[in-house]
Amino acid sequence: MPLRADAVLEGIETLKKVVGEVVGVYDSPDWLVAEILGDLAGWDEVDEDVLRRAVELNSSKLHDVFRRNLQLYRPGRSSIRKAAPYLVAELLEAEGLEPAFIKLNGAILPAAYRGRNLYTPVVPVVEAKRAVLSRLSALARYPGAYVVASAADGVPGLRLEVRRIQRPPYYYAVVDGLGRALERAGAIRARRDGVAGRLYAFWRSYRSRGYLVLAGREVGGVVVDVLAVGLGKYGAVAGASRRKINRLSKFLDEVYEL
Repeated sequence: MPLRADAVLEGIETLKKVVGEVVGVYDSPDWLVAEILGDLAGWDEVDEDVLRRAVELNSSKLHDVFRRNLQLYRPGRSSIRKAAPYLVAELLEAEGLEPAFIKLNGAILPAAYRGRNLYTPVVPVVEAKRAVLSRLSALARYPGAYVVASAADGVPGLRLEVRRIQRPPYYYAVVDGLGRALERAGAIRARRDGVAGRLYAFWRSYRSRGYLVLAGREVGGVVVDVLAVGLGKYGAVAGASRRKINRLSKFLDEVYEL
């Protein structure tokens, strides 16, 4: 008798849980599901203990796949610069604030929500590029209503440091004094950018499950807004054409349109 859809989904979620505990990333791409089901063909009952044994028997291969993916997509300076808004949003959450993304002077910025459509932007500066310097110049019209977190020499602000580690989340930001600076700062009236907020939710969800997550990474000649790398690869894109979606589907295990 074929399994009910809810039973199949429950089995996949259990498999993700077991893979997360054994390998370190909560993932079960289609190829892994097919492989494990093939190994268990003929079993009358498959519970979590049986799935765990099957995953443990394949653990060496799974660790190798995960390690290769991490090496292939290791974030460089450009990746960190593109990810900086999300890294700052994580810091805002750690401060007990509600992170949001606003569009200001043509740029999408992370910000602390203050209520009544008021926000305090936090501008991350990883490199002193012309576009970033122009953005800071435009913000000068809002004195005291924003915070700059800078890793670039010559750009004043709170010291921004991005640390890399060998375990999830693989890289994260540190900004000393951010909480105090936000307490002193004023706020700007602005509108949230819903797309950026949804992309951050995708980022946050996959980071919490042990994936290496990147922003603005190119895959198959197409820029992926947020890319999650585990045993499989999963991309979130906003406003992409059907042609680009189809192109990405050839390289990624799943593409999400946000």
